Amino acid sequence: MLGGELMFHFMNVMVLTFVVAPLVLWRYRRAVLAGMQRRLGAPLPVPAPRAAARPAPAFTVAGALAWEARLRRRIFVGTLAAVFVPSLLLAAQYLAFSDLPMMPSHLFLTAAVTSCAAVPIYAVLTATPFWRAVRLGVLTLCGLAVAEVAISMLQRPFYGKAPTLDQALNFVFFFQLAAHQLWLPALLGAVIGLRRVRGVAPLAFAGLLVFATAPMLGVEVTKWLLGSGWSAGWVLSGPGFDAGTVVLALPVGVLAWWRLKALARGYEAKRFSDAQLLAHSWWLVVVAGHTLTMVSVYPGTGPLLQILAVSIVAYFLLPFLLGQALRWAQRGVERPPRRTLLLLRVFGDTRRTEALFARIASRWQRFGPVTMIAAPDVVAGTVDPGDVLRFAAGNIGALFVTSQEDLTRRLATMDVEPDRDGRFRINEFCCHDDTWQATVVGLIERADAVVMDLRGFSADRHGCEFELKELAARLGAGRGILIVDASTDRSLLARLVPAGHASMAMVEVQRGRGAETDAAFAALLGAAA
Repeated sequence: MLGGELMFHFMNVMVLTFVVAPLVLWRYRRAVLAGMQRRLGAPLPVPAPRAAARPAPAFTVAGALAWEARLRRRIFVGTLAAVFVPSLLLAAQYLAFSDLPMMPSHLFLTAAVTSCAAVPIYAVLTATPFWRAVRLGVLTLCGLAVAEVAISMLQRPFYGKAPTLDQALNFVFFFQLAAHQLWLPALLGAVIGLRRVRGVAPLAFAGLLVFATAPMLGVEVTKWLLGSGWSAGWVLSGPGFDAGTVVLALPVGVLAWWRLKALARGYEAKRFSDAQLLAHSWWLVVVAGHTLTMVSVYPGTGPLLQILAVSIVAYFLLPFLLGQALRWAQRGVERPPRRTLLLLRVFGDTRRTEALFARIASRWQRFGPVTMIAAPDVVAGTVDPGDVLRFAAGNIGALFVTSQEDLTRRLATMDVEPDRDGRFRINEFCCHDDTWQATVVGLIERADAVVMDLRGFSADRHGCEFELKELAARLGAGRGILIVDASTDRSLLARLVPAGHASMAMVEVQRGRGAETDAAFAALLGAAA
């Protein structure tokens, strides 16, 4: 029953993650909103505008986009290779335990199906939109299926047989095996990778995975206590069959909290990025699925130890190989100079802001750091392990700008260096009602390019009016992009930003138009060049 119990436990953890992660994010949003509405006293002073210098272009838009395209191709190849190696270990174990021939075609078939996990990992590392990632996944499956047919034909002469056309059916068999083995990991991985909870789900998953072991192990501890003479009476007269859970609840809770703090320390020390944390969580789902299936089919202490040994090696091998692959992808490819992007927007439309964040801000992380004012509409994409732990500990106030000295310190210590995966981080500033204006001005003066989403802009958006006036007064020529659509109050915008203003250009982006968003991104690169 061990395999079945573990599978049931793992499924419970995924269901709890699906419930707990949105709840945590909702509570975090409310805490951020409450902090934004607070006033500490007099507003922080806003310095007088200074003339912004416009240096000579350091790169071309075409060159930057070509660099990005080449880097994406190298990251995909590296990610697929990094996932394929530990997948070979899992495939070899599966064939050995199943008494199947250790033939190249069998080994490649099993490993290639597992290697399809490289597609979502690549997508999150490169900020690839969902439908483009789906298309890439289909193409990857087709490519691996063709490779399986080729390998099955090429190996035939080595076994004294001639290739036959019926081996082309391996193409269909590949998809059948993929559908059989990948549907559950894909479903469970989607729970962790949903855009709305992506910033919180890996942490919730890690904490629940540890803490939820208390009930399962508690049953075994209860059995042991009932079998011991010194404790049987206490169990029957006291907590009863919940004795084991009671005994383990506190230690396991402490262990779960320690694990979350370790993740937060690792993230703040830049040992991994948010995308790598999500990739490791997805790979854990894949490896756990293999482990639980094998344990269920092959019971016994000996097989259990062998299965666990191979699974542990395969799990920890991926982060190492993925790190090496990402370094290889960036080697020998001269990246454009680092540029800081400031993202401003009309607050309120969470879906629209999240889409803009995914298509522009997340993509920009390959070119430089991103700065923004934190608000409930972007917390899903900006919350990190440290933020979650501070919120859980009741110390969310530490995230907010509280004074001029605090603002100066935060601006001076912004994280502007890339992570190990080559991506820069998001620097979000949580502000109270009387500290946000000075913060916006400080970010404008430090930005190389500014994008402001004015979809939904109207006369009651006084904050946007302040930001537009400051952009017009402080931003260098050609360094700002205003995103507009039919919901933008064009007459009001024309009064605040006269037509043809040198610092800001208007770009039309309708919701759901990926080509228009790509054009806006190219315009931003030109502004930062």
